[in-house]
Amino acid sequence: MRRFDGAPMIQPILFKSAIYWLCVLTVRLAEELVHFVAAGGAIADFGDHFAGQFPLARFLSIQIWLMVLFLAYVTIHELNQLFGDGELYRLFFRWRSSEAKLTRRRRIRLLTHLNRLTEANPIEAFSDRTSPVHTELVAILHQLASPPRRPSLTAT
Repeated sequence: MRRFDGAPMIQPILFKSAIYWLCVLTVRLAEELVHFVAAGGAIADFGDHFAGQFPLARFLSIQIWLMVLFLAYVTIHELNQLFGDGELYRLFFRWRSSEAKLTRRRRIRLLTHLNRLTEANPIEAFSDRTSPVHTELVAILHQLASPPRRPSLTAT
């Protein structure tokens, strides 16, 4: 599953969801085959049974619903891994909403700024303590390491 590490997030989400969906599809078809054989049918006749008497609309609607659920599950799982294990739990169940929004915006802006800084400068520029790039890096790291600011109750 590491083949999509450098790909956009949609690719591993769709790939993993499709794999899970195909596994469930195979198991459900095998289950139907077992029921058909247990009821006295021959394996060779399963195709005719599937085409003629099988409740295909219900089967497909359940498969579509399962695909939606797999997409939701894998998306949440991928986001949890992206943000760090347990970060989504903290966002949903531990932070107050207003505090989380302000802190997330601040951190995302800082991380985006840090990303642009590292893309625009060679690693040697960060090692030189007298360079403005090093000073900017240290300032960003200090801001990221500082405790979250509490939202003020007054409007600005």
